[in-house]
Amino acid sequence: MNIETQRKNIVHRILEVENSKLLSQIEALLDNDIYAYTASGKSLTIKEYKEHLDEIIIASESGEKGYPTDEARNKISRK
Repeated sequence: MNIETQRKNIVHRILEVENSKLLSQIEALLDNDIYAYTASGKSLTIKEYKEHLDEIIIASESGEKGYPTDEARNKISRK
């Protein structure tokens, strides 16, 4: 199914919905600009996600080191 057909199908289905709660949930999804979540649960927009990746790349290219595997495992398991 191509994207245009999928859009039309969704529009027709939404037009048939008479449940205001469901319509509100659909509207909330469409208004939601959250793209991803960090490991700690912080939500990120597309812009914030790209900035986060850029920070990781810069840190990696500059030779910064992360935690050794055992230390990282301990930090994760304590939460």
